[in-house]
Amino acid sequence: MKKALLPLLFAVLLLSGCQAGPEGPSGPAVEPPAQALDPPRQDDPSPPSAGGGTDDGGFQKEMSVNHPFRLNAACRTGGGYYLQNEGYIYYMEADTGRMILLCGKPECGHENHETCNAWANTKFLTFYDGKLWYTNMDAMHDSILTLCAMDPDGSNHRDVQALMTPQDMQGWYRANYEPMLWNGEIYFVLRDNRVCKNRLGGDPRDNVTLLEPDTGQMLEWDWKFWADGGSAYVMCRYMDADGLSKAVLYLLGDSAGETRELWRSSRITSRGDEIISYASGSKFSFTITGGHLYYLADGGFWDADLKTGGEKRLAGVSGGQALFTDERMFLYSAAGRAVTVYGLNGERGGDVSLAPIYETYGDISSCDPAFADGDLVYLLCYRGGYLSAVSSLFRIDTATGEIRELSDWPAANREPPTQDDREIVAGAEY
Repeated sequence: MKKALLPLLFAVLLLSGCQAGPEGPSGPAVEPPAQALDPPRQDDPSPPSAGGGTDDGGFQKEMSVNHPFRLNAACRTGGGYYLQNEGYIYYMEADTGRMILLCGKPECGHENHETCNAWANTKFLTFYDGKLWYTNMDAMHDSILTLCAMDPDGSNHRDVQALMTPQDMQGWYRANYEPMLWNGEIYFVLRDNRVCKNRLGGDPRDNVTLLEPDTGQMLEWDWKFWADGGSAYVMCRYMDADGLSKAVLYLLGDSAGETRELWRSSRITSRGDEIISYASGSKFSFTITGGHLYYLADGGFWDADLKTGGEKRLAGVSGGQALFTDERMFLYSAAGRAVTVYGLNGERGGDVSLAPIYETYGDISSCDPAFADGDLVYLLCYRGGYLSAVSSLFRIDTATGEIRELSDWPAANREPPTQDDREIVAGAEY
């Protein structure tokens, strides 16, 4: 039987005053709300109608580059978000947090992947040109990486274009890297790690190779596309042959000859017997905005000016995972059970304690920051076991200190497995 739980809605008070950061005094204190109230439950939310939503030049800056397990795709449109959980797409209202499965078929039991509108087992979601875009590489597409689209209400699924030729299918595909839509073109990575682009709706035989990296000395790697202003980028985060985590950023041109390396985290410094590498592998969180690369890595919060090549440490921080917006970095600390706000100038703002979450649920084993938007941070907490299918999604308002559990999150109403006696701390590797 499920345990009786404390009410799932509560306000959290900030730590008294903002603590001074390692590099200087903190920002202004953040006042807690007087009271957190349940939003009124009206009719079930409705997904946007066809043609609704917003997009920005064909590229939505990633709300998260972490892609947490069980919520590894999210994008924003109009008044809400699209989220992916267990292969199904949900629409969530931004104001209320209410969610709906993106399938309006009254006769659908949501079990047949070929007929359910909500099914799209993908790590890539973006809104562009009035449509929701995703990729598939399943048996129905003969394991060929395919760009697909649907209407905002989940209807009218269609294949837009294959991104591979039969020759590109040779060999083992290590990962389905998320592509990028930008200025009417699709950027993607093939099986042999060639970075390519093509026009939307183009033939895969017309793929243009932009980069052919040498991955022979890499033990593992992943790719992330980005666009800022008039420039397109791709970041390769990898582990080298010595087991050190590295990252390299390329500025993409219109051909391989025009693509160039722009930044590399290869410099390593020695402090006594301790080796410090300025990258953090798969946990290497970053954003690119205004011609600057902002990133969290071992040793601190960093700013790299991509025009001048200058680089500086904005704040001395240790551990944790980060989410970025165009204005802020949100640092999540598993050990401290808190979220700390930093401006992109390195100034430290307030801390929000996550202790009430753990007081409400005694079976939380780990948490992952999912995505951020404005002052809001969304935290996915696994219950009963590490990366458990049973989880709770929390919305943390860092401006007011309010924490709200989103009760419509589909994995929240399942029976968690029995937790063993060992405590599992999220981010323990930090």
